[in-house]
Amino acid sequence: MKRVIFVLGIFILMVSCKKTEVQTNPPVVVVQEEAIKFTTNLDTGTYNVADTLPLILSVNSKLPSTGIIYSITATWTDSSKQIYKIDSSSTSSTLSLNIPGLRKAGNYSVSVSITSKSTATNTSNKAISVVNNPLGRFMGYKVDQAALTTSKQKDFGKSYWENLPIATDLFVGAFQKGVKILTGPFGNGKYEYSSWLFAVTLGDFNNDGWVDIFNAGAACNGKAANLSFLIWNPISKIFEENNLINSNINYIGGPIRAIPIYLNGDNYVDVVIIGHNDECSGQALFENCRILLSDGTGKYNISELQLEPSFLHNMFGYSSGDVGYINNDNYPDLILASGTHTYIFWGISTFPYFSNQNFAHFATDTINFSSNNGFGEIVPAGAGDAYRAWAADINNDGKNDLLLGTVESISSPNRFLTNLGLGRFNQTAITNLPVRSIKNAERIDYIIDDLNGDGLKDLMALDCIYSQTGEQSWELIPYIQQQNGSFLIDNSWIQYTINTNSRPNAKWKLVYADYNGDGKKDIGYIDSGIMPTLDPNNDLKKKTVLIRTGNKFIEQDYYQFDPYAKSILSTIIK
Repeated sequence: MKRVIFVLGIFILMVSCKKTEVQTNPPVVVVQEEAIKFTTNLDTGTYNVADTLPLILSVNSKLPSTGIIYSITATWTDSSKQIYKIDSSSTSSTLSLNIPGLRKAGNYSVSVSITSKSTATNTSNKAISVVNNPLGRFMGYKVDQAALTTSKQKDFGKSYWENLPIATDLFVGAFQKGVKILTGPFGNGKYEYSSWLFAVTLGDFNNDGWVDIFNAGAACNGKAANLSFLIWNPISKIFEENNLINSNINYIGGPIRAIPIYLNGDNYVDVVIIGHNDECSGQALFENCRILLSDGTGKYNISELQLEPSFLHNMFGYSSGDVGYINNDNYPDLILASGTHTYIFWGISTFPYFSNQNFAHFATDTINFSSNNGFGEIVPAGAGDAYRAWAADINNDGKNDLLLGTVESISSPNRFLTNLGLGRFNQTAITNLPVRSIKNAERIDYIIDDLNGDGLKDLMALDCIYSQTGEQSWELIPYIQQQNGSFLIDNSWIQYTINTNSRPNAKWKLVYADYNGDGKKDIGYIDSGIMPTLDPNNDLKKKTVLIRTGNKFIEQDYYQFDPYAKSILSTIIK
């Protein structure tokens, strides 16, 4: 019995001792996160962006085990408008992205925060100031080779060079040497005569991939703005005046239009110059058409086109016109309208590239000769009484029609002749456009496009309106084609916001291009360009463009879309 009690006591003692034993756990080791540190590819400064700002973030501290959160916000500080925000969780130490919305020139702020996912207080922030200065990396107006190739296939390159959103008028005034006029309305040395911009065009004349300018000049009482090539220098960022002509010819009376086109297959753009006369001269000093033809080395030969038969008494003196496919033989044809006479000279493969054999001739004056369409068919009136002409497919049948511009009246409306095939035109295919009955309204230029999306070609016309005192103004007239082939004027397509009640100083050419980069074509124009540096009322100060917005073209300041042009303007306007 005593033995049993002894053993039991020992057991109880052992249990008791076990209950009083304290269980100890190892201490928790707290790992301190390394403070987040990061760098970017940007510092505060000036960055020139077309639309997006490339941003690269690199975390150079040890990453928290649970990862981090990248937070980026971009604000246009000029208006306090937030334009971009992103929050992204990641276990990567780098993040690359393009921040959109920085297209406009001005000041921006990019705010960056990187925060530990497990410890909200472990964060690092950086604010980056960005000034978008589009001129910093501006090298010039680059030739779009793909678009140029398409245009070459379509119309020998003409539509590409004639519809670039570049301020040709401004740059001629800024970079071409002027001539002092000592007599006449701009005389006594008061103004610098730079040039009337009747005959100016764009082109890559030295084939370096940058857009250049050619100005055929003008004449006034024996003084002239020279024939001038303005070649872009991407280093100095200016247009430099050069003489690329293989002769000592320095001016051509008063040319009315310069048409860029590829004629001899050497990849240098050529120019057809359509003649006029010296506007300031009391004499009818008629000018023949000329070809400015590249020699394949970056230089040019200039030649007169002796096309008009002598018995027609040089009626070219009051002509303007166009170059384009008419008879569909793969050679561009030359169209000239000169008052009572309109001509089509058929294109050929060799110099001078237009033939005076079997040409089409339409006239209102039939004394001493017969008018014909080049196919032996007599056309008593047809296309006479026109001062300008354009080749354009108006009825969407794949053939260019003959669009004619007049000094509009009931008896002489603006009109077009339908191409009946192979360049045949006759009296039965004339469509007159509505007459507005505005005195002294001269048709200057057209844009031809389907504006309202109904599959029919519409017309946007430019008129020069002469007052009784000789002053000139301009106006855009939208002609909307109807299903029956007629046209109606619909002025709701045009909204003036700057030139509202008065549109002084005539414009000489329309430009149909995307100025604001939204993928839709807008309407620009070339100013008259006279005396750009010293005339206090020069219209270049109020140069506008009509931006396509829905079914309207709304007038806006041109210079907001071209910072380089704006920078030049401030240097030449006194």
